[in-house]
Amino acid sequence: MVIQSTLASIARDVFVAPDASTAKQIFIDYVSGSRIKESDKVKMLAEASKMTSLLQIYRYTANALLKYEGLGL
Repeated sequence: MVIQSTLASIARDVFVAPDASTAKQIFIDYVSGSRIKESDKVKMLAEASKMTSLLQIYRYTANALLKYEGLGL
């Protein structure tokens, strides 16, 4: 059994979303219902709500995955 993080699930779904509003809603829905630490969750939701383009959402999702999953440098 492979355990996947919430953010890994988000990334997969966000990157196949057809438009920015759908991608943003997927991100917000996943993060809102997740067990992510509350302070991180508030920060992530605030940032995501400002995003207007699909590229911004893709970039933020990838960066959040790197930062919060310990995959960054």
